[in-house]
Amino acid sequence: MTLLRGYVMAAVFKGVLLVLLVLITVRGCIELVGQLNDVGQGSYNLITAVRYVLLRVPRAVFDTLPAASLIGSLLGLGNLAVHRELVVMRASGVSTWQLLTAVGLAGFGLAVLMALLGESLAPSLAAYATQMRTRAVHEDVAVGDGGATWLKSGDRILSLRRQTGGTVSYGGGVWLFELGPDQALKRIARADSADIDPSNNWVLANYAETSFVDTGIEARKERESTETYGLNQDLLALSVVRQDMLDTPALQRYIAYLHENNLDARSYEIAYWKRLADVVSVVLMTVLALPFVFGGLRSAGTGARLLLGLVIGLSYYVLGQLLASGGEVYGIDPRVVAWAPSGVLLAVTAIAFTRAR
Repeated sequence: MTLLRGYVMAAVFKGVLLVLLVLITVRGCIELVGQLNDVGQGSYNLITAVRYVLLRVPRAVFDTLPAASLIGSLLGLGNLAVHRELVVMRASGVSTWQLLTAVGLAGFGLAVLMALLGESLAPSLAAYATQMRTRAVHEDVAVGDGGATWLKSGDRILSLRRQTGGTVSYGGGVWLFELGPDQALKRIARADSADIDPSNNWVLANYAETSFVDTGIEARKERESTETYGLNQDLLALSVVRQDMLDTPALQRYIAYLHENNLDARSYEIAYWKRLADVVSVVLMTVLALPFVFGGLRSAGTGARLLLGLVIGLSYYVLGQLLASGGEVYGIDPRVVAWAPSGVLLAVTAIAFTRAR
């Protein structure tokens, strides 16, 4: 039984690896083509663009592994079915439950791989790649050792800070220093976080400003302030705390920071629960391939199995994105938003097993 289990798991791993190579190659080529528009700006050349794409490969693997698990399992197990190996196994007394255990163990191994990527290489390399690209395209950007990005626009100097560390929460915030005609300090302002609206204006949360005028010092505070700094989205990305560039403990700390400062944490909570649900979905996607191989796809060609995997994988992705967007707009519980696609996937898997022959 151990030898049989290893043989089935090897077939699944081989199929998933093949699908991952194809998907990552296609995604990498598309991403590289998208970077060609910026090649030539600053010191951003073709070699840097290739490095940027390669550094994002672990992130790409993390994003595509759920769909790749289903498609790869369909291909691997389908090949066993086409060559009558599954028929021989079942005729030899191997039960459906034993095959399910072998496929489930393969799915569990893939889920562990996905979890490790999400907690180590994927977020750190993606963050480094983004910073490297932005500094190459915008050579006037200076990034200090403490994680501060310094930008200058006319008489304004901005410091975009993102504090990290073992026990330090994210949320260094945005600092603005504005100089007067004689280079004297005219204004100091700070905000907890920044975003850019459709008009390319900066939307600053928990904004506090101190101005030095002829009559003295003036101060104002606003829950949200809109300012025009003339800086683009790429530069802002250096200070924005993105969910895909945080490991799970850092994401938890940042959610706690947002709650402590009465800021909206819904999108980060959805990202946190969705990350856990996606890891579980890898096991479900892998197991789901087995009843389909036992059923109508037993003698189907590779194209049919590939099409089915693409349809289910794409449906899972689209449903997850729709629920994530709708959850933020309509205030749905983040746990419901994140786990609903996995719940649907579990129901489909259970129904498919009850109908499998």
